[in-house]
Amino acid sequence: MEDLILDPSRLADVPPDKLLEAASAGYIGIDHRFLHAIVDRPEISIPALVRFAAEDHEQDPVRLDEDLVDIFRHLHAPEAIPFLVDLARRDPLNIPDDVVEALVQFGRAAVDPVLGLLEELDKAGEDEGDVPFLLSQLRVRDPRILEALTERLDEGDPEAALLLDMYGDPAGIPALEAALARLAPENIDAVRIKRFIEDLSSGGQSVEEQEEPFDLWSRYPESDSPPLELLDDEARIEMLASGSAELRAEVAAFYRGPAFTEKIGARLLEMAKNDPDLEVRGECWETLGEISNEPEIRRAMLGVLSDTGTSVEEKGGAAVALAQQTDNASVFQAIENLYADPRGRAKALKAMGRSFDKRFAAHPPQHLDDPDADIKRQAIWAIGYLNLQAEAPRLVPFFDDDEFRSDALFAYALSVPGETSPGRIRSLLNKIDDVVGGFKPDEEELVEIALDQRLVLHGKKPVFSVESDDDEPSDEEPVERVKVGRNDPCPCGSGKKYKKCCGA
Repeated sequence: MEDLILDPSRLADVPPDKLLEAASAGYIGIDHRFLHAIVDRPEISIPALVRFAAEDHEQDPVRLDEDLVDIFRHLHAPEAIPFLVDLARRDPLNIPDDVVEALVQFGRAAVDPVLGLLEELDKAGEDEGDVPFLLSQLRVRDPRILEALTERLDEGDPEAALLLDMYGDPAGIPALEAALARLAPENIDAVRIKRFIEDLSSGGQSVEEQEEPFDLWSRYPESDSPPLELLDDEARIEMLASGSAELRAEVAAFYRGPAFTEKIGARLLEMAKNDPDLEVRGECWETLGEISNEPEIRRAMLGVLSDTGTSVEEKGGAAVALAQQTDNASVFQAIENLYADPRGRAKALKAMGRSFDKRFAAHPPQHLDDPDADIKRQAIWAIGYLNLQAEAPRLVPFFDDDEFRSDALFAYALSVPGETSPGRIRSLLNKIDDVVGGFKPDEEELVEIALDQRLVLHGKKPVFSVESDDDEPSDEEPVERVKVGRNDPCPCGSGKKYKKCCGA
């Protein structure tokens, strides 16, 4: 699969077939760069998309069905109709809204294939599910659609009257009147059908009604990493040898969290010392912090910090890796020196937060208004991890800033004044909810993760991520580090799931 390792910054020259194969194998992320490489070349991409969609991809690590629907909608390519109808055929009881909306945009061209699916299900004696609804949404005046819907009304389908109303053809009024005549006036269905008749008598819905423009780009990030968790070490090692510095850095960062083998550690150390890209070197040093207690690794990192000829990028990675060893005066001073250099300030603040060393307390508050977004973000996190309670109120304005809201929520949960005990932690959660003005989706989980980390940092057992009957650890039972679920929001505040971010 080595030929599927692609440079994310140079996708425009890659054949669409290969892009799709790489994405379905998990070798590349679905982001704006990938999408541009597909949709900006419709003359060669549409045939490739049709071929790919017609193949069996049941065993692919990454299923691209939803992405293909989005791409076909953006391209407005009627060649997609057989694929879209096949998606409806797979589960007619639960046809996804995106599939319905994609077929609707093709109007009359979709009528025969969808009617064919309905007939196919009828002949097989299978439940037609959402297919009549799909027909009602096509906004095409066709006597066959009207017949299909009125037949269901005659057969007593309780939803058929609503479908005729949604279809919007006044020609459906006689069928509705006939159904109304069979019902008692006080029947709730009679009341509904009267309203539908009134709607259609006023002209029905316009077949010219247009959907809001489909925005492909709002559905995907500008850049995204491959789903590296789906690959094995062999594939990831191949990526570490790729020509793309961006990809090498992403794979190096992936190993922060999961334990890695001696072979991976050796490869990361070699890259930390010799990779031609300084950013990659820094990422490797930072990842090697997972094994920074190993004498060889520790010596190498201390050497990076003390070497005046080492780049800021490398020093930054090593400083973060050794952040919890600030009892070593040389490490403490190296972080201070890195902070003094504007180029290394973001990494220095990150190291300060991870050090939990309050000797750094004066620095983070100075950068909450920093024009550099990365420096500002690391300052927010450092206020949380250093438990700078007096500064917690300064995080509240960030709740109104979408770019920093998640960062501020997590840091606020770590630093807001309040009793830190298993018995009081839920009250603290409610207090934060009030200050925020109500959590958005996933935010409550994010704050729960932060509060569990707060408990652990105070020598208590977590409450939200594990169940326990004991509030305090016994002498024989040490407190373990908080475990974040792979599908939980990442505690770094990126907005991604943990498995796609720091847990990758």
